[in-house]
Amino acid sequence: MATVDAFPELAEERARLDLSRASRERMIERLRRVDPHSAADEFTAEYVEVTVEEALEDLGSPGAGDFFGRIDTTDGPRPEQWYIGRRHIEDDRHDPVVVDWRAPIAAPFYRATGVDPLGVALRRRFTMIDGELTAYLDEHLDDPDAADVAGGIPDPVLAEIGAARTGAMREIVATIQAEQDVVIRAPMEQVLVVQGGPGTGKTAVALHRAAYLIFEHRRRLARDGVLVIGPNRAFLDYIANVLPSLGERSVRQCTVLDLCVPKVEIRATDDAATAAGKGAPAMLAELDRLTLAVINPPADDVVVPLGARRLVFRRHEVGDWLERAADAVIPVNQRRARLRAIARQEVMRRTDRDDLWPQAGPLRTALDTAWPTQQPIRLVDRMLPGRRGRQRAWTAADQLLVDEANSLLNGPPLTYGHVVVDEAQDHSAVGLRVIGRRSPAASMTLVGDVAQSTSPGGQERWADIFAYLGTRSTAGGVAELTIGYRVPASILDVANRLLPFTGVDASPSRSVRADGLAPSWTRADATVLAAAVAEVTARVKHRHRLTGIVAPPPRHAAIAAALAAAGLTAVDHLHQLAAQEVPLFGPEQVKGLEFDGVVVVSPEEILDGTPRGARLLYVAMTRAVQELAFVASADPPAVIGPD
Repeated sequence: MATVDAFPELAEERARLDLSRASRERMIERLRRVDPHSAADEFTAEYVEVTVEEALEDLGSPGAGDFFGRIDTTDGPRPEQWYIGRRHIEDDRHDPVVVDWRAPIAAPFYRATGVDPLGVALRRRFTMIDGELTAYLDEHLDDPDAADVAGGIPDPVLAEIGAARTGAMREIVATIQAEQDVVIRAPMEQVLVVQGGPGTGKTAVALHRAAYLIFEHRRRLARDGVLVIGPNRAFLDYIANVLPSLGERSVRQCTVLDLCVPKVEIRATDDAATAAGKGAPAMLAELDRLTLAVINPPADDVVVPLGARRLVFRRHEVGDWLERAADAVIPVNQRRARLRAIARQEVMRRTDRDDLWPQAGPLRTALDTAWPTQQPIRLVDRMLPGRRGRQRAWTAADQLLVDEANSLLNGPPLTYGHVVVDEAQDHSAVGLRVIGRRSPAASMTLVGDVAQSTSPGGQERWADIFAYLGTRSTAGGVAELTIGYRVPASILDVANRLLPFTGVDASPSRSVRADGLAPSWTRADATVLAAAVAEVTARVKHRHRLTGIVAPPPRHAAIAAALAAAGLTAVDHLHQLAAQEVPLFGPEQVKGLEFDGVVVVSPEEILDGTPRGARLLYVAMTRAVQELAFVASADPPAVIGPD
């Protein structure tokens, strides 16, 4: 007797998946048959070879032939189905089997709601387990009742959001939400600032926006490049795989200090007040002033003997040249070169000859004296107090000043077509200017949270950031992400109690995750606090493999020793963690990272009664995706203590 398939549509979708994967294999076969050497010239052959290699690498990535969603549209002349995936897959006739998530036709998959279906009758989300299509969830947006049900977060999305962490950020193309998609697909020609609380997906949105812009502006950004700036090396390791997994491998990812040239040897650390002072807007104005402060017109007229005749250049005349050269919107040393061009032209005008400039030695010497050459390191060394030259102990804040001095004198060494900045709130005015110099087209995406601003000289309001960047463009603004997807409501609601004490105007995020336990508290005597931390960590780690500790730095040595006694190893990274390794960070270093389980040590010490302390504790608490545990030798701070 023939059996009846209880889920005929699931079988059809699996057949579609087989078709997509087979189409991918045939695309690979066609690419392998391409002969670059048949091109008309060597340049074209090289271009074809590189293009084919990149396409093969792209199609060969895991899951390249799969799809995660489908939309059925009704706004065209006839109903159509579109399957959405990470890569564009086409059949032998070049008709799309799967459309790239970045394509315009895919946008309604992310943005359609029951209230505004955008021509979508059905949205289908697929569940894949170990490469097998196991289920799907439908949202019927053409149903009049869909407005009541299609605005929430579907179960497959919640499952993906709440999945265990691996120590590396993953791409989120299957779970991008509407307010995130608006940011991702925003026009490139602007400075876009994205404010978002913990777990709103700021970092993922910024990286997916970079991938989207490369897709939309492939030729321009292939030429001009894309730059991603992160706060530290641990963070860059954490996000390193996201863009390659989206098929974009040419993006540079670095810290702002990595950008700086010329390099100084950083051998010291400024205290908070000094670092804030060095990063202040006033330093930008002072550097600008100093670059031209060396200009001094000659005290006497300049006499140039030329055989039997003499050329006399009056001191006020040379002063006019200096003013004309200095009054230009180009790097200072290029203005200095312009001064010589003006003088050379004047020699030609007076003599009707263009070969006498080499004989005008006194004039060249006078110009060099009136406007001496400058080097960025020496300029900053002269500006800063303390020991100079080889005796100076340079700091990170000094390095930023040196880079800005170099940009003023010589222009930025390398620029990019688009710049992405994460944790933007922690950059000083000088740091932001260093970043802004890398984007002459004023095409930037900066993401952050002013409630997490903890660095000296960091930003507490976004309105100031546009001036600090130094861009001339007026395009752009501030977008806000308000929905939290990572941190459970049971943790986020407690952390939000700290916001009134942070000293900034930041709206609390609202979590879509109603699951999760309330934070737990363990009280231990100060003499055995480290041992208690190790015990709680082992317990949390038993439930969540990726468990991290956030503790005041002075306590790290004792905690590391206690972990070792318990058979665990404290490390300062998340990359390829061994089973017994436990990341241990201070609250400043953990920003932007996430763990399934988090153990926060001595929250009262982190809080310390200051707005900055409230921000640091807010950061520490909101790193948890599943479980948050406190260990302290003092009573819980009243603002976050158990009810």
